[in-house]
Amino acid sequence: MSAQKSGSSTLVELSTQLAAAVETAGNFVVSIHARRRIPSSGIVWRDGVVVSASHTVRRDEEIPVTLPSGESVVAKVAGRDSATDLVALRVDGTKSHVAPRGDASSLRVGSLVLAVGRPGRNVSASFGIVSAVGEGWRSWQGARIDKVLRLDVAVYDGFSGGPLVDPSGAVLGLNNSALARGTPLALPAAAVDKVLDELLERGHVRRPFIGVAVQPVTFSESVVKQHGLKGEAGLLIVSIADGSPAEKAGMMLGDVLLEANGNALEGPEDLLDALSSVPKNGAATVKFLRGGTIKSAAITPADRGERE
Repeated sequence: MSAQKSGSSTLVELSTQLAAAVETAGNFVVSIHARRRIPSSGIVWRDGVVVSASHTVRRDEEIPVTLPSGESVVAKVAGRDSATDLVALRVDGTKSHVAPRGDASSLRVGSLVLAVGRPGRNVSASFGIVSAVGEGWRSWQGARIDKVLRLDVAVYDGFSGGPLVDPSGAVLGLNNSALARGTPLALPAAAVDKVLDELLERGHVRRPFIGVAVQPVTFSESVVKQHGLKGEAGLLIVSIADGSPAEKAGMMLGDVLLEANGNALEGPEDLLDALSSVPKNGAATVKFLRGGTIKSAAITPADRGERE
C-alpha cells in the first residue's frame, strides 16, 4: 500500500471513529428548554439526574426536556451552584441514557476531544484538542476546582452544559463557555460528581464566608521582625458587610489579616482556602494586626450557598 493510500485510510478510520463517538454521545445528551431562543444542552449523569450549565437554565420548575429518543419530559431543579455554574435537574425516564465515563486524568495537552451538544432536536459537535490542563484553579466566583480543562474547541450557542467526550464517546467533563468569561473549558467528570453530590443532598454547595473585601499588602522587614510574622504580606480589610460574621466578631476597617487557623494569609485565595476547611458551625481563629498590635478573634463563617 502506498504512503498516500495509507494516510487516506488512516483519516477515514479517524473520521469514522469520531462520527461513532458523536453518535454514542447523542444517546445521553438532552435538550433543555429553559431560556429564550436556543435551548441548552444537558447530560444524563445519573439515573433520573441531568446536569447542565446553571446560567443556561433560567427556570426552576416545569422545565421541558427533550430526551435522546425525542420524547419530551418535564424536569425541575434539584440544586444550583453559581460558583461552578452547575445545575442538577430531576428528570424521570432517563435510566437507559446514563453517560459512560472516560478517564480525564489521562488527558494531556494536545489530546483529541469532541464537544457535543443538542441545541435543538438533533445533536451537533465540534472537534479540537485540550489546550491546557490546569491544576488548582479557582473560578471568578470563588469555587476551587482541583483541575480544569481548557479547550481549543468551538463551544457553540447551546453547547454549554453538554459533554466533552473522548474518541470513544465517553464523557470526560462538562463544557462551559461562561465560567471562565468566554474561554471554553470543561469541568472534569470528577469535579462534576463532587458538586453534584452536594446539590442532591442540600440543593447548594456549602461555601463559608465572613463578609469582608480584602486587599493584599506587603510589610516592611522591620514589621516582620518586630511581630515575628510568618510571611511578608497580609490582607487589608477594605470593606465589611453589614451583619456579616466579620462584623459580629468585631473586625474593623483597616485591620490586616495575618493568619487563619495558623495558616499565613498572603492572598485572597489563602483566606478562601482556610475558610473552606472550617466545619459547619465551626469557627476560624483569625490573627490580625490593628494599630501596631497583633490581636486574634474567632469568626464563625456563614454559608454563602444558602443565599443563592
